[in-house]
Amino acid sequence: QGKRLMENRVKYAALKRHERAIEKIIRAYNGKVARLCDVCRESLYFDDLSQILNCLHAIRADTDVKLLSVKNRYAPDYEDAKTAGYRDLNVNLQIVTDESKAMGVHLHICEIQLILTQFAYLKTDSGHKRYVAYRNALGE
Repeated sequence: QGKRLMENRVKYAALKRHERAIEKIIRAYNGKVARLCDVCRESLYFDDLSQILNCLHAIRADTDVKLLSVKNRYAPDYEDAKTAGYRDLNVNLQIVTDESKAMGVHLHICEIQLILTQFAYLKTDSGHKRYVAYRNALGE
């Protein structure tokens, strides 16, 4: 599965399961539902950090995009023990177009994970299961 993801460079994720959304709201956000921003998420894979930076610049330049936050897990001071060694650049945004307004989804927050291919292997089924066990041990 991991090799196929690298070939495609995009992983279209399913919506976050209800059970996990509730768990995250309780464990990580103290019951504050508005903090849950990754119900809809996608992953994009890159070979190096310059490609990730170029993608971030393209997102910022897109007039249809309202950039809400950027979490840089590649930063040298990021404590990767929090994510079991996993790193990415996590972008939360809204798509604001006439079409999104007409459909009533222009306020919906989407998450895009910009990931180096070497970290993508950690997101395979077995790697994600290890992360979930780690996260549950931490109570997050």
